[in-house]
Amino acid sequence: MNRRCFWIIGLSLWFLSLMAHAASCMVEAEAFTYKGGWVVDQQFMDQMGSPYLLAHGMGSPVADAYTEVSFPELGDYYVYVRTYNWTALWKAAAGPGQFSLLVDGKPMASPLGAEGTTWMWQAAGKVSISRLQATITLHDLTGFDGRCDALYFTTEADDVPPADLVALDAFRRKALGMPAIVPVKGTYDLVVVGGGVAGISAAVSAARLGCRVALVNDRPVLGGNNSSEVRVHLGGRLESGPYKALGDLQKEFGPTREGNAQSASNYADEKKATLVANEPNITLYANCRATAVEKEGSRIRRVIIQHTERGEEMALEAPLFADCTGDGTIGYLAGADYRMGRERGGVCRTYSSETGGCHDYGILCSMVFGRCWKAYRIPRV
Repeated sequence: MNRRCFWIIGLSLWFLSLMAHAASCMVEAEAFTYKGGWVVDQQFMDQMGSPYLLAHGMGSPVADAYTEVSFPELGDYYVYVRTYNWTALWKAAAGPGQFSLLVDGKPMASPLGAEGTTWMWQAAGKVSISRLQATITLHDLTGFDGRCDALYFTTEADDVPPADLVALDAFRRKALGMPAIVPVKGTYDLVVVGGGVAGISAAVSAARLGCRVALVNDRPVLGGNNSSEVRVHLGGRLESGPYKALGDLQKEFGPTREGNAQSASNYADEKKATLVANEPNITLYANCRATAVEKEGSRIRRVIIQHTERGEEMALEAPLFADCTGDGTIGYLAGADYRMGRERGGVCRTYSSETGGCHDYGILCSMVFGRCWKAYRIPRV
């Protein structure tokens, strides 16, 4: 066999390998450039591995979210959408959080978000991509909390992303080209996780004592419950008893008007942002959520944070960390024992990192994602 034959055979095999390779494209919904009336929900990142877009229209469909997507090649793609029928836990029927997907203005299979009983990859049909840069649109149909986590386009029908969370995390990281080693973004004297009233207070107090502080907040505005996003008034006893300075710091950034569920201006978002921005020792990481910690022995050495829209992961190092998340998230991630519920009435449960399970106090615990997530009363005998 001469060299020309070898060359022809090699070229043929190369073409065959190209034909056998599935072209694919994964799009995170929270990374959409134009979100319209959809909002980013980051509350379950540590369970899901990703935020998602939520169409919270109180019964009125919200404005479309759309973005430009670069496809690796032209051709026919099968489309899968990761979504959730959120009422399936208590109602065996089509869910109310329904939406549709459009590719360059062409509607796919609809509705999405109406089937299944958990987060799932719902088949949205097949689309022909005629240009490498296409516009992807999420169109809300109901205004009742439709949820979209991600979209996956593939030239192979059976190339469905995994449902298992561990396998999905590995799949997601590979598809998005996320680095195996998270880069260190900065080293500080103190890392404060949580940008509510407690987090702002801790960060400003430490900064004024000369500490270099990183303040991590998983929302675009500071204030937590006392922000325009949640609209709970700031209350409490100030200048009480022997602690005459108690509350002085909160007076610097707290709103002057009281009341719950009032207009957005009542909660002084700009006042809080200005206070933090004017502290030279504070570095604010807005729209970033803590998803993991790394320890040396029993001590936390760094916390891993992830941007809720870009997906970028960063590590922050410090000798000290303040858990101001409101949920004890950093303690949980570090393996600390914790208790949920209340002792009074027997509605209490404790999780131990040593035993790896729940300790029941007159209840039956349901384990979800490694946590005591639900509790059911059981009769004492």
